[in-house]
Amino acid sequence: MRNSPQRLALLHRLALLDTSPQRVFDDLTRTLSTSFGVPVSMVNLLDEKRDWFLSCLGLPASESPAETSFCEVFFRSDDAFLVAEDTTRHPAFADHPLVKGPPHVRFYAASRLVLNGQTVGTLCAYDFKPRQLSPEKVAELQALAAAAMELLQRRFDEQAAEGNAASPRGR
Repeated sequence: MRNSPQRLALLHRLALLDTSPQRVFDDLTRTLSTSFGVPVSMVNLLDEKRDWFLSCLGLPASESPAETSFCEVFFRSDDAFLVAEDTTRHPAFADHPLVKGPPHVRFYAASRLVLNGQTVGTLCAYDFKPRQLSPEKVAELQALAAAAMELLQRRFDEQAAEGNAASPRGR
């Protein structure tokens, strides 16, 4: 659930929301976009009111409201990843405003980013035309998502270590 206090607390402990671009996450989105041949790819962090783009290739925005989030689907399922080869034919997206209207998203592939058992974000790819993904590309999406989760875990561990060092009990 998007508004879970435990999930949001963990997300905020990462201390990545509203930060400057980070090359390592930009490298992941660039790799995803190039490999899949899609114009848009991103690493999203999902807070209570928005999808904030930790890294975004192909869109000028830095966030989108939760109301128009494609990634919201991960709060309604236990699936680790999702591929909608044609969003107009996918039950979760056929009536979505960004499918029915501009920019007319036609393809969406995403993998859930999980940290300490909580969904904190997604790694996703979008296109404005339908496309098919081979099993090898799905495995590649999962591998890139695993790399993103490892980076997030390192960040979480660093933040926890800094917090412990700053507290009297951590010394």
